[in-house]
Amino acid sequence: MKSVYETSNSLEAHMILNLLSQEGIVGRIDGEYLLGGMGELQAMGFIRVLVPDNFYDEALKIIAQWESTQPPVTEEETTRQSSSPFKFIIGIIFGIVGMYIYYSTPITTAGIDHNADGILDEKWFYKNNRITKTESDRNFNGKVDLVHFYDRRGIISKTESDDNFDGIFETTYKYENGHVVLQESDLNNDGKIDYISTFEYGILKESIIFGKNINSPQKHQIFELHKLISAEFDADGDGIFEKSYEYDYFEEQSNLLK
Repeated sequence: MKSVYETSNSLEAHMILNLLSQEGIVGRIDGEYLLGGMGELQAMGFIRVLVPDNFYDEALKIIAQWESTQPPVTEEETTRQSSSPFKFIIGIIFGIVGMYIYYSTPITTAGIDHNADGILDEKWFYKNNRITKTESDRNFNGKVDLVHFYDRRGIISKTESDDNFDGIFETTYKYENGHVVLQESDLNNDGKIDYISTFEYGILKESIIFGKNINSPQKHQIFELHKLISAEFDADGDGIFEKSYEYDYFEEQSNLLK
């Protein structure tokens, strides 16, 4: 996304965003929360209005047309405003109104039609001008099979996935600091988790395949740089790994440890 407007006034940023929304351009506001940590300093240019790249030129024209209709601010008015004893109170009022607008913003959507059939195959959901969720139809069958959820900072927090496209979301991914840390799957759709993978900084480290329930792991695999390097297997489901294996660079079994 590209920045089309910068201001130190939260209310003004929301006004511009609403102006663009009326023209069918869905954008978002970036840097609004930085104002809270600035103390008495004036945060010039920290709030930006962002729009998708393909709407950049159109948004600039809309903003330019709006600015051309605004009365110019004289030097005398600027001096009077900057020295006004009510500046602090006005700032508080702007902040209250801005937060009201922020929390009253409805959910809006945008997306991409990947196969050009006139239907959005990927949808982006925004609330309070921040992304909250994306939905994807990866095999273009008209059904959502991948959903990403985002926290208040716009960072991904969870993913639900239907990887065999049967209409059931069998896999959930959880994230920390934008990196996947855990995968949980119900691969046989019996309502119980039977496959778990753990990640470190988004890199696959180990996976466990369960037997009858989550307390009976039957296979434990260790990975390095996404390659399988060792595994343990409980053939009879008694909770004891009877066999251990090591694997070479090509993930071929190289050594039977027991």
